[in-house]
Amino acid sequence: MTPAMYALLERLHGHLGWLGLAVLLHPVITLRRSVITRRCRLSVILAAMLISAPSILGWWLYPTYRQQVKPSLIMRSENWALAFETKEHLAWFALVLTWSGVMTVFLAGNQGRRVARMLLGCAFVCGLIVGVLGVLIAGQAHPGWQ
Repeated sequence: MTPAMYALLERLHGHLGWLGLAVLLHPVITLRRSVITRRCRLSVILAAMLISAPSILGWWLYPTYRQQVKPSLIMRSENWALAFETKEHLAWFALVLTWSGVMTVFLAGNQGRRVARMLLGCAFVCGLIVGVLGVLIAGQAHPGWQ
């Protein structure tokens, strides 16, 4: 993969993540209501898909990151390289919590509304930390490979 293609896909990865996070906030707020509506179910599914898309793209980018970007990032700052690994673990938590919230909404219905809201809220918090770390790390990890 060329550095230009990697940079483009890395930015797409980040923007999709922020978009997914913004959409995830909607069901966190609407699940406060006493009844789960069809629109709420739709927003939960849309949020899960928009949280999943950057995860899939990130998995696809990771081998290039590991081979081309990570070595220079470690040389510049081992702390930022470790922060990247933390970001990846939190992203996985956000993904799992989001899909757990989706399953709770669809399987438990209104009885599981509070649990689903808590799961999606925790996913939002993890995702927010991932987003902030991602922006900070991206500022440090410019691919210098040709």
